[in-house]
Amino acid sequence: MSENAVLAELCERLPIMAEEFGLQLIPAVPEDHPGRAHVDYEAMAPEELCGLARATGARVLFHRTTMFDAESFLEEFVDQSDDEDSDPARAAETEAIQRLRRRAKRRNGQVEEVELCVILDGIAVFWSRRATWAADLEAEADTAQHEQNGLVEHVRTRRAQDEETEITRIARLLQEDRAFREAKGPGERRRAIERLVPAPRDEDYEAGQMRWRAIRQATSAIEEAAEAVFGDYMTQLTEIADELVASGALDNARTIPARRIHLKKFLSERSGGYAPPADLITLMMELPQLRDSAGTKTASLARQRHEALFPME
Repeated sequence: MSENAVLAELCERLPIMAEEFGLQLIPAVPEDHPGRAHVDYEAMAPEELCGLARATGARVLFHRTTMFDAESFLEEFVDQSDDEDSDPARAAETEAIQRLRRRAKRRNGQVEEVELCVILDGIAVFWSRRATWAADLEAEADTAQHEQNGLVEHVRTRRAQDEETEITRIARLLQEDRAFREAKGPGERRRAIERLVPAPRDEDYEAGQMRWRAIRQATSAIEEAAEAVFGDYMTQLTEIADELVASGALDNARTIPARRIHLKKFLSERSGGYAPPADLITLMMELPQLRDSAGTKTASLARQRHEALFPME
């Protein structure tokens, strides 16, 4: 006789067995009884337990039959059979869980466990027999759950890596754009961003977050690069001023504000599009080459004489 048949037949015989041994059948077990003992089903048959109960004066046979509920058993597993993700890990996960689901559904409504209990001299003596397939399903579920957790973590890690790659791509796109680097205020920077990386739809929260992080990353990188470049310029003030004068950009600049404008443009172009800091502008404008128009004119005349003597081919 199969195990399922044995458990089903035991359930049918319980009322008859209880009557034969003069025991009142109660469909519950005293789980919270202070004194407990358990008898293995292979060591004692149900009839032997009932005979022992009658011999010691017990009058009640407690029992509980657990029917297997496949829906409850599988509720922690999400059905991903319709998932369009082509990742091999997801496919393997779905196959494992679907296999578990099929096996569990075949057992739905079958007797999973029968428990008996009698009180002997104040001790609750329990006897139980559980279907081996139930224990096997439970072990398979634990394995599937562990596998699922590992694979989900794999998918999340891969997705996070993809997001970081996309954020880096967007940030580099912004960093390499001269208009974004030269933006003098939030308005100019916002227009450059909208041109290069249009805002996603409002409902696309993840894309919006990636865009925001990329903008922050690009802005920080530009600030760090500009700080490094202009920090180096701080050690070359005279040389850079001479270079500006020699370029001829100040030849027609007669006022300090005009020379300041030309200096900002020169520094921005020389640095690759970074906005020069105010303290660098202030220090350079204190240099004689840039502060005095006479010095600028002298340098211009010297350059013109040099070009006359050594004309460029």
